[in-house]
Amino acid sequence: MNIDSLPTPTTYSRILLRRWPGSEARLLQGTGLSNEQIRRQASITAKQQLDIFSNAMQIAENPAWALELADSLDISSHGPLGFAALSAPTLGEGIDVLAKFARIRAPFMNYRVDQMDDRTALVAELAIGGLGPVASPLIELVLHIFQSYVEVVLGHRVSEARVMFASPPPLHEAQCLSYFHAPCTFNAAINAFTIPSDLCLLPSVMHDEKSYRSALITCREMLDALLQPRDISTRLRHLLASHFDQIGAGAKTITLPRQDAAAKALCVSKRTMIRALAEQGTSFRELVAEQQREAACKLLRDARFSVSEIGSLLGYGDPANFGRAFTRMTGTSPGQYRRSPPPAKD
Repeated sequence: MNIDSLPTPTTYSRILLRRWPGSEARLLQGTGLSNEQIRRQASITAKQQLDIFSNAMQIAENPAWALELADSLDISSHGPLGFAALSAPTLGEGIDVLAKFARIRAPFMNYRVDQMDDRTALVAELAIGGLGPVASPLIELVLHIFQSYVEVVLGHRVSEARVMFASPPPLHEAQCLSYFHAPCTFNAAINAFTIPSDLCLLPSVMHDEKSYRSALITCREMLDALLQPRDISTRLRHLLASHFDQIGAGAKTITLPRQDAAAKALCVSKRTMIRALAEQGTSFRELVAEQQREAACKLLRDARFSVSEIGSLLGYGDPANFGRAFTRMTGTSPGQYRRSPPPAKD
């Protein structure tokens, strides 16, 4: 990962500059940035952002400065990522959004969702080494943001949560515990914010389908800008996901995407795309089927659509063809899936 070229929004840097007026020169030392550039530019590099965080550690009198920063953030601080997560249909789908797209806000970390018995864990891992003392504040910042999101959706403090840190207790442990509203465990195997899995099924009162789909498209475009050009499979997944999202945005039916059109959208030849996908262990047909399956599962969870309507929306002329295809893809019929959805994947 080349952090010298990865774009990172300037939002968090602007907030830090406002927090310490008169310390701009110290905060931006070694970054090559001016106060005016931070105010004017939409993004800086990941390295510049990390350098600013490192400088903040030297300036801050409070060792819990990262938690103070996290506590001052609201939905607008996280841009399209925040809007996509809050407008998702359920808490669980919003958590998935954070895991998939949080890199557009903090590209020096990786995120995933794990199932731990009856709990769902939103995991954060450092994507690069050598961060030294700034690593722990970054983890604190991210896990607090996860907590804030869950509590906004639920509308109350989430005492059922559990917070896990892979690092030892910090010197400011008491302050750290006061910022989190649930028990914290240190020296854990992972850094994670976990909640009971049944909470993931709760609907979000802020759900808006059009806003959700629009924000997802923006998030995918921003994540694509972070991906290596040779990562054809991930870029194609995003392209196909946006294609099937047309259903949620109100399209009556969609046609299955064509291979040559997809290659053109990715700015590669059809032959290059086929070869790159094969090197990554997949194919155009497999990725289309994957996105088609995900779209079908989401629509089957929506009581507004009958099974035959879903088949039509996905481009199946005959409902029986959709039923056979869905059973082949998932091992269960559309009706059975709707009556008893399978458990969440790991």
